[in-house]
Amino acid sequence: MRSKVYELKKKIKDLETLIDASLVFSSTLDIDALLNIILQKAEELMDAEASSVFRIDEEKNELYFITARGEKGKEVKEIRIPMGKGIVGWVAQHKKPLLVPDVTKDPRWFSGVDKKTKFVTRSILAVPLMVKGRIIGVAEVLNKRGNKKFNEDDLEMYLALANQMAIAIENASLYKELDELFISSIRAIVEAIDAKDPYTKGHSARVVEYALVIGEGIELDKETLKDLELSAVLHDVGKIGIPDRILSKPGLLSEEEYAYMKRHPEFGAEIVEPIKKLKNLVPNILHHHEKYDGTGYPMGLKGDKIPLGARIIAIADSFDAMTSDRPYRPRMDINVALGEIKKNRKTQFDPELADVFVKKYGQQFK
Repeated sequence: MRSKVYELKKKIKDLETLIDASLVFSSTLDIDALLNIILQKAEELMDAEASSVFRIDEEKNELYFITARGEKGKEVKEIRIPMGKGIVGWVAQHKKPLLVPDVTKDPRWFSGVDKKTKFVTRSILAVPLMVKGRIIGVAEVLNKRGNKKFNEDDLEMYLALANQMAIAIENASLYKELDELFISSIRAIVEAIDAKDPYTKGHSARVVEYALVIGEGIELDKETLKDLELSAVLHDVGKIGIPDRILSKPGLLSEEEYAYMKRHPEFGAEIVEPIKKLKNLVPNILHHHEKYDGTGYPMGLKGDKIPLGARIIAIADSFDAMTSDRPYRPRMDINVALGEIKKNRKTQFDPELADVFVKKYGQQFK
């Protein structure tokens, strides 16, 4: 009777654990953050020293690490395992779980990973990640802590957990693919706009590159970096509203033409604002021609009143303009352009961001 009560309590506890894990897994669609959460939860529940998740490369018929935790996680991610080879290869090929209490006694164990990472694997619990009867990968936990062995109860729990993992990974992967398709589509549209003028071809792509140098240099979080990337891609989208005779004019613009050209940030903001997914980028697009001393346009914002993304894009945009050929002047030497960025810190550019760009540009591009 006592053992039945204990077993019932354990089942209830396991169910609570799985519900909790499911809620945690559904809390994010960022694939990297999700995988880290999954492995952290798996190690905690299985009381394991390390864990990893593999996806299947169907073209090469191999498994590759998409994430790994533990002391040698980085080294492990470089390894690829042929389908059918090793414990995880066997699990992927047969779509069945494996509980291996002592890897040295199992002929399926592939020791190559341990040789690469210097990690000593004693035991493995590996399960297939299945979605609607299709295998999408394999999850494993290594070495139960305290020199204990994984058992059948662990296997039952991990299989239930794997169902939640697989659904969460598939959803996050689909979201990532849609997000990448969305960004690629925007890039294609903007490249078509850039291509209207041979002097600005590739401009937006380079501005993205330079803006991210600054964004990464000041350690922006992943979501803010993504917003910065999209803002930089779209910063000149308002030039759609500028006539070709002005955009492609071979000489200097007249006062009237220049006044019209200066409206492109406003046109860009008007284009982007109705798109729900892009609405939060409007300030970066609208204000990327503001100057740190307040003499820019369209609103003459000054200092920190200018949105951070706009301050970053202002540097990236100006640097690319200086180092590109224009109808009215040849490109500047890189060092001269960097000198201009330094010279105009505090007036045209945010001084801290300008310093970061000059320093990081030298590290990454020279």
